[in-house]
Amino acid sequence: MEAVALRCTNCGAPLPKPQQGEEWVRCEYCGFLNKIVDATRYVERLKGELQKWIRELLPPAAVSATVADVAARHQIFQGLIKPKLLMARANIRAKYLQYLSNPLTPIPPPTQPGEEPKAFFEETLKIQAVKDFAVSEEDSKFVYETIVYGNTAGYVLNAIWALSRFDVKSALKNIDEALSEIPEDPGFTLMKQRLSAVKTVLASLEQLYARNTAAALDLAKTGVDQYNLLLERVGSSPIPEVNKGVLEVEKIAAESIYRLSDAAHKFFTAGRDPLEIVKWVETYTSVFKWLRDTFKRPVQDLVEIMDDLKKLAYSKTGSPEVNLLPGRGSLYVPFHVVECRFSFVKGIVFRKGGESRLTVLVASIPPYVENPVLDVLGVYTGRMPPPERIEEAPGYSLAKNIVSSAISSSVPGEVRAFPPFISSVLAEKLVDGYIEAVNSKYRGKITFASSQAAGLVYMPFNTLDQKTLVNEKGLSMRLTVELNNLLKLTI
Repeated sequence: MEAVALRCTNCGAPLPKPQQGEEWVRCEYCGFLNKIVDATRYVERLKGELQKWIRELLPPAAVSATVADVAARHQIFQGLIKPKLLMARANIRAKYLQYLSNPLTPIPPPTQPGEEPKAFFEETLKIQAVKDFAVSEEDSKFVYETIVYGNTAGYVLNAIWALSRFDVKSALKNIDEALSEIPEDPGFTLMKQRLSAVKTVLASLEQLYARNTAAALDLAKTGVDQYNLLLERVGSSPIPEVNKGVLEVEKIAAESIYRLSDAAHKFFTAGRDPLEIVKWVETYTSVFKWLRDTFKRPVQDLVEIMDDLKKLAYSKTGSPEVNLLPGRGSLYVPFHVVECRFSFVKGIVFRKGGESRLTVLVASIPPYVENPVLDVLGVYTGRMPPPERIEEAPGYSLAKNIVSSAISSSVPGEVRAFPPFISSVLAEKLVDGYIEAVNSKYRGKITFASSQAAGLVYMPFNTLDQKTLVNEKGLSMRLTVELNNLLKLTI
């Protein structure tokens, strides 16, 4: 049996060789700090379990008598070992496919898996202990592929754990190790190319954390190119570990990280810390998950959100990239402008049809603002005009005036600003919900309605208190949490 190197007591992956005199060693794959004495005990226990497993699998006489007897080893493998390994291989491959059928993306991060990688590494060690009995080409391939599936599943599962807590360095180390496990074999070519693309994107993020923004930008662009090429090669291939839908999601993540890198690079070249942008994304990922779960939004929204983040970053460095409402304030809040029109009927005996149009503003920071859709028609105040005279509503002219007053400008660098949390499509959906509330007040008179997002406007606000923001135009917003708890979501 081969010597077993020190293993991590947390995840089961190999530990780096400790320096003489060291008492602790950190796992490069999960980040766990191991006491060397504990890791040594764990390996000794593993050795005992391996020896026990071999004794149960093979009679002692058979092992000692067949060291040099190739024919006997082949018979033992076929008769005693392979039947036991068939079930193990099936289970390992099923898990291998299960975890590779999920997107390997830091943005959005995956949910934490329901199991630990340690079991895969331990099971693979058992199979490695009997690989010398596989002497035929077919049996050698059988054992080798099973080891590949086991170790790759372990490293990929470790990477998913790391990605779920935004530990880019550990995730990258695991993906790199998984790549080294996969052979240069035609059957694994697409899988290897996929993991290479994942590695490139993670390397881009690692460079961002090191403030090497130009390198991050180049790597992110390379990652997008790798996914485009891979999607062309995959086509309608039924290979589960290189599923086209999964690749599309990973490509979206790569495109988002490219935009993130662009924003961070702009900050860096302007003399600002690029990590401010990266830390915002770290914080925002939990918000994005809530939005996706609550409104059933696709991951594609992330590309638009990262694009809006990039524009705000450019704006904060002096470029006129955004539409801004002139005025004074210590905090800028983005609003989606949504143009809405609806058809309605009026009259009781002689019913006539009509159409109204209005501009609606949506505060783009759900879930942290009450009633994100500006109540332009007075639904919640009870002062609604009839549908044919909506221009009489107090909020109607206010929304029009805000949009017409906005100018292309830059957000002052010294004030905080929220990037938009939602996509334009979700803003439209929120307006659709508002129109449903309007129709309820109109007792079903609206027969048709449509909403179309028409851009973003950043408005300056001041704080009345920790939960109330006020604006020179007369707008006020109530936050769902205190502003101090939201500053991490501003730049």
